[in-house]
Amino acid sequence: MAVNGAIGQEAFFLGISVLVGAALSGVYDVLRIFRRVAAHGNFWIGLEDFFYWVLCTGVVFLMIYQENDGMARGFAFGGILIGMLIYHLLLSRLFVGINVFVLKKTIGIIKKILRILFGPFLWVAKKTGRFLRKQLKKFLKAVKMGIRKV
Repeated sequence: MAVNGAIGQEAFFLGISVLVGAALSGVYDVLRIFRRVAAHGNFWIGLEDFFYWVLCTGVVFLMIYQENDGMARGFAFGGILIGMLIYHLLLSRLFVGINVFVLKKTIGIIKKILRILFGPFLWVAKKTGRFLRKQLKKFLKAVKMGIRKV
């Protein structure tokens, strides 16, 4: 009976590894969604990736420490890779595509609402800014002419 219990425990650990791999891929997909909705430069992408890999390292370490008393086993890493692959093949494209679509539509609707609410104020502010800029140019021109006469 001891062998069957040990095999069951190892199978449970493999299952946990597969789930952790899928979860880590899901977290990376959240980053991918964020990058598609809010474009930003290579520095920020590199920083996000750095923190993602720090998170991955911590999660894998905790999983191995809690489930296998800190012994790194090859099948645990294999389970993580299998979980990542299964998630990527089955859910990733759908998850990213739907969320990017929904977020972009939502942001577009919010922008339209804000334009309707604040559009008149922005129009007045733009016209006022142009008028004040012209008046300031006239004033500066008069000051320069006055300085030249002196």
